[in-house]
Amino acid sequence: MALLSGTKPQAARPSVVSVPSTLVRGGTSKCWIFRAQDLPADVDATERLLIRTFGSPDLRQIDGVGGASSTTSKAIVVDGVDGDGTVRYRFAQVAIDKPAVEWASNCGNCATALGLYALHSGLVAPAAEVTRVTILNVLTGLRLVCEIPTPGAHVPVYGGRRLDGQHYPGVPVDVIFQKDTWSSYGPQYPTGSPIDEIELDGHRYQATLIDAGAPAALFHAPDLGLSGREEAAELDGLVRLAPALRAAAAQKMNLPAGLSSVPKVGVVGAPPEGSSGISARMISMSALHPAIGLTSAVAVAAAFGTPGTVVQRQAVAAADNNAGLLIHLLKNKTIVGLDAPEPSEASFQRSARVISEGTVLVPRD
Repeated sequence: MALLSGTKPQAARPSVVSVPSTLVRGGTSKCWIFRAQDLPADVDATERLLIRTFGSPDLRQIDGVGGASSTTSKAIVVDGVDGDGTVRYRFAQVAIDKPAVEWASNCGNCATALGLYALHSGLVAPAAEVTRVTILNVLTGLRLVCEIPTPGAHVPVYGGRRLDGQHYPGVPVDVIFQKDTWSSYGPQYPTGSPIDEIELDGHRYQATLIDAGAPAALFHAPDLGLSGREEAAELDGLVRLAPALRAAAAQKMNLPAGLSSVPKVGVVGAPPEGSSGISARMISMSALHPAIGLTSAVAVAAAFGTPGTVVQRQAVAAADNNAGLLIHLLKNKTIVGLDAPEPSEASFQRSARVISEGTVLVPRD
C-alpha cells in the first residue's frame, strides 16, 4: 500500500532482549524469577537489565514490570541445583526511585515463591505427600526449607490457603528458618548487646540491633512518641526519619554503607489491649510496609527470645506456650511458629501462586 501524502516511514523497531521469566506471588509479595543462564554473565549488565525490566527509576514503574512498591519490585535469579537438590539463588531488591539493585538482603516471601517455582519448573521432583524444597541464597548464606503438599506426587497449581493480607488463596507453603544460617553478616547481635542507643540530632533512641533473617533495627516505639499500634496516616514522621535511623544503625552494626534494603527499620510496642504478642510497624525501602517481611518477622521472633531486647520488654506472653509469637501489624497480623522460647527455628504458614510464565521484552542499552 502506498504511503499517504505527508506521512513518514516508520522508524525501525528498537532492538530488544527477550528474557524468559516467571511471575509468582509469594506470601504478600510478588517476585519475578529468572534463570542465570538467561541473563548476562556480567553483574553490572544484569543490574542494568533488571532496572530497565522493572521500569526504574520511576515511582510508578509504568514502563516495566514493577508494581511501584517495595513488595512488588523484587527478583530472584536461580543459579542452579546442587547434587543434594538444594536450589541456589540470589535475591535482588530493585529500587523504585533510583537506578539501583541491592543483593545484600533476604526475602522470605520471595523464598516462598521460589519453593513453588522449583516444583512447577521441574527443578525439584515432587515427593509422594509433602515435598521439602531446600533453597540457599548464595550471597547471604541463608538456607531455608519450604514444605509444599504434593499428594500423589502431584504438583499443585492452585490451593485453598488464604492468610491475613492476602485477598486470594494459594498453594500452601510452610517456610522454615533455622538459626545456624539466619545471620548474614556475623553474630546475631552485632554489637554484642541486646539493646543499644542510637543518637540522632540530639535525641537518643533505644533499639535492638539484630541480624536474624535479615539485619534489622527494632526501635522502642515510645522513644519516638509512638505506641507501635498506629495507623498509616500517623507514621509519616517515622517514614521521614527512617533513612537516618537506618544509616546510624548500619554504622553500629558494621554493615556496608549506602544500602537501602538493610538494616530493616521498625518500631515495636505492646500488643492491643487484651491480646498477646507484640505490635510492630516496619519500613521497607524508605516506605511503610503494609505488613511485615518474613525476614523482619524472624528478627522480631529472635529478639523475643532474648532477655533485655526492646521486643522482650514489651511483648505479652501467650497463655499457650506452643502458640508461637503473634505480631500485630499495620494490616492484620502474622504468627511465627517457634520451636522454643529462645528459638533456633522459626516457621511460617504462607501461600503462593504462579501468575504468569513467558518472556519480558527489554530494550537494549
